[in-house]
Amino acid sequence: MRYAGVVRLTALFVSLFPASANNPDNVTVSPRGGVVLCEDGGGVNDAFGFGERMLGLAPSGESYIFCKNNTLLTPADIAGAGKLVPPGDYRGREFAGACFDAAGDVMFANMQSPGITYAIWGPWARGNL
Repeated sequence: MRYAGVVRLTALFVSLFPASANNPDNVTVSPRGGVVLCEDGGGVNDAFGFGERMLGLAPSGESYIFCKNNTLLTPADIAGAGKLVPPGDYRGREFAGACFDAAGDVMFANMQSPGITYAIWGPWARGNL
């Protein structure tokens, strides 16, 4: 089916500064209609220190920090997890692929490197996510 009409897009959120959002490139919508953004900007310094973040988007169009990547892996951490990755500072690595389970109880998100999947439980009814 071809559509010959005009399509209009409206920006709900535009970030001009890394503190409000640092190159988000993964977006998902929660079961309640909240918006989650995963950053891909190499990390940002904010009130919680350096690292990549997952951001929420408020209905007003303002972003807020939902969670922060503070992953510093020691050799003991890696051995305990059975991983084969080098120890080090992974705070600048991006979250990606955020999604919710079918029941809407758990959000899953991946850290691309060193390859960790996080399962995050609510309580989702307390916020806009």
